[in-house]
Formats: sequence, structure tokens, C-alpha cells
Amino acid sequence: MLLLLLLLLLLLLLLLLLLLLLLLLLLLLLLLLLLLLLPLLLLLLLLLLLLLLLLLLVVLLLLVLLPPPPPPPPPPRLLLLLLLLLPLLLLLLPLLLLLLLLLLLLLLLLLLLLLLLLLLLLLTTTSTTTTTTTSTTTTTTTTTTTTTTTTTITTTTTTTTTTPPPPPPPPPPPPFTVTKNVFTQWLLLQLIAHIGGHACFTNSPCFYGILTTTVHVHLRHIFLGHLS
Repeated sequence: MLLLLLLLLLLLLLLLLLLLLLLLLLLLLLLLLLLLLLPLLLLLLLLLLLLLLLLLLVVLLLLVLLPPPPPPPPPPRLLLLLLLLLPLLLLLLPLLLLLLLLLLLLLLLLLLLLLLLLLLLLLTTTSTTTTTTTSTTTTTTTTTTTTTTTTTITTTTTTTTTTPPPPPPPPPPPPFTVTKNVFTQWLLLQLIAHIGGHACFTNSPCFYGILTTTVHVHLRHIFLGHLS
């Protein structure tokens, strides 16, 4: 197998070499032909140029030697009108084209509507729907049952006697409190008795001093009794 593969590869290489040789030979032949034909081609080109120059010279001679042509006749009125109307036509052409397009669109729409109507008619005529109605009868039986209920009402009377609570005991008398007014009066009486006693001792007999001392002693007994 390996030998066969090697042989095939060698054959392919030989074929490629042969093809390359053939291509080289062809190229050489073409080059030789070109080298041989080049002067001929150059001669042909020169001849063509000479012919063109001769033609130009003939045309120039004809223009110089021939008399001038007569003046052209004035253009007819139709041509003038056409020349005047050309810009108007150019302006109106797009409008006309638009109108034509609109007409075509309208025609197409009408055709489509007609086709749709025809299709609808065909569909309505071909499609026949059969509707079957089934009626069901339902019988309902009603049974009435009467129930008698007896209710007994018992009334119970309860008598409640309420005894009033005993009256609350009288509140105890409030304790004696020495207020500021009593204390200040006592101080004033002390001062008056002191001043009166002093006057009695200095000016005897003195009625005012005796009176104040007796009042003082009396009030002092009362005050001390209250305090106790």
C-alpha cells in the first residue's frame, strides 16, 4: 500500500513538471511572436495616424474653399409656441403623473373591495350552518310539611327588700390649731401688758396698768387652756 501511494505521488509530480515545461514553451513562443510582430504593429499604427491626418486636411480644405451656406429661414410659429409651452409642460408633468397615480390607486382599491365583497358572498352562500335545538323538560315535585310548635311561658316574680344602711357616725371635732392671727394677737397682748405693768410700777396708782395685767392674765389662761 505504501509503495502504491509513493508511486502515485511520483506520477503526480512528473505530470506537474511536464505541465510547467509546456507553459514555459508557450510563453517563449508568444514572446518570439511578439518580437516578430512588433514592427508590423508599429507600421499599422503609423498608417492609421497618417490616414486621420489626411482626413482632417480634406475637411479643412472643403470648409475653406466652399461658399458659405445661406442663412437659415426664420423658425415657424409652431416652434415658438412649443418653446413657450415647454416650461409649462415641464411644470404640469409631475402634477399629471401624481393624478394618474392617484387614479390608479383608487382603481386598485375599488378592485380590492369588489374582490372582498365577492369573497364574502361566496363564503355566506357556501357555509350553511345547521343548528339543532334540544328541549329538556324538568318536573319539580314540592312537598310541604307543617310543624306545630307549642311554647310555654313561665313568669317568676322575685321581691327584694332593701334595708337602708345605718347613718355614718359624726366626724370627730377638728383638733385645735394655732393660727397666725391668734399668735400675733397674743404677742401684741404680751407687749401691751409688759408696757402697762411697767407704767404701774413707775406711776402708782395706775388704772391702765392694772386693767392690762388682768386682761393679760385672763387671756393667757384661756390661751394656755386651749393649747393644753
